[in-house]
Parts: sequence; structure tokens; C-alpha cells
Amino acid sequence: MIVSQFHQSKFLAIGLMVVGCALLLPSPEALALIELKGGYSFIMSNPNDINSVNSAAPKTGTLNALSFDAMASVPMMPVGLGVRYETITAKNTKTTNDSSVNWTRVSILVNKRLVDTGFYFGPIATIGVSNDFKYHSNIAGTATEYNAKANISETLGLEAGAKIAIFRVGAEAGYMYAPLGKLKNTTTGANAVTSSGSDASADMSGPYFRLAVGLGF
Repeated sequence: MIVSQFHQSKFLAIGLMVVGCALLLPSPEALALIELKGGYSFIMSNPNDINSVNSAAPKTGTLNALSFDAMASVPMMPVGLGVRYETITAKNTKTTNDSSVNWTRVSILVNKRLVDTGFYFGPIATIGVSNDFKYHSNIAGTATEYNAKANISETLGLEAGAKIAIFRVGAEAGYMYAPLGKLKNTTTGANAVTSSGSDASADMSGPYFRLAVGLGF
């Protein structure tokens, strides 16, 4: 796990350096000052710790997210700045057992349009400022709820799309880094424990893909 986290941190450090270099480039053209977009995402996470807390609970894997972006681009500024609000969920059922994830994430959104004419293309990143993460399991009628409190979550990716009058249609792909901290039982306050006896962490990191539609003014 330590090695995996090291590689994830190294990936983000390199990615942020690339984005930083791109941000220094002049914007070719900024036609819209405000963009409002809704999106639907898949996050291909593999939360091994969560999946080993209770072997009878259905495994959690791919997450689904509904999101809303409010983005502003000011002439002569090198980047666009905004806010992204996401509700991220997963629900799995197996016979009488089920498990679910409910995660609300708010982040600062930064993008750089390397191309911004009838089409747009460039790097995009988010920095999480709030994460409300809950994991629920129900085993033969016995329900247990856990949460995680760490606010660390970041994404780094590329976006591309088309502009049709005021309409926007696009896609985004990249990687989410989301080590959300220790998983705790909301009733007892105790740390959840994996099958190996170690404290369970809610690490929801993984590649993501997002489709978005919206308006530009």
C-alpha cells in the first residue's frame, strides 16, 4: 500500500507540474465568460480495505457521479476558475446482503484551454475542499454505517468538447486521487478493521471518465 501511495503521489506531482507549465501559456481565445455544465462520471476505484471489512458484503468497485460545474474565464487571465459539486454513489446487492457508498464532494476547479474556438481542449484539475463520505453495509438485516473525514481528494485530467452557439458538449478523462482517511463506525466511533487486522482506510482513488453538457455565456 505504501508503494502504491508513493506512485500515486508521484503521478500527481508530475501531472501538476505539467498543468503548471500549461497555465503559463497565453490563452488563444476566450469566448465565454461563464460556463454552467452538468456531468455524469464513472470512477473506476478499487477500495480493497473497504471490501475486506466484511467478507459477506457485496464488493464496491466502479462509482457513479452526478456533478455540476460553475466556471468563470476572465479575459487576460491564464486559467479558468470555478467550483464543482458532486454526488458520488455505488450500490451493490447480493441475496440478502447489500452495500452502498454515498459521497458528497465539493472542489475548486481549474482549467486551461489550449484550444478555445469552436472546439476546446486542455488540462483540467480539481482540489477537494469538502468530502462527506459514508459507507453502508447490510448483512442479513444487520446494518452498519461508516464514515471517513479526511478532505484530501484531487483530480487531474484532460477535457475536450464542442461549442454550438451557447451550448457545450464535452468529455473529460483523468485520475482521481482520494485517500479519504480511516473508516470509522458511526455508532461506536471505532476504526473499521480489515480481514488482516489493520485499520481500514477509505481510498477511492482510480481513473475516471466524465461526460458533460451545458451552456456558455
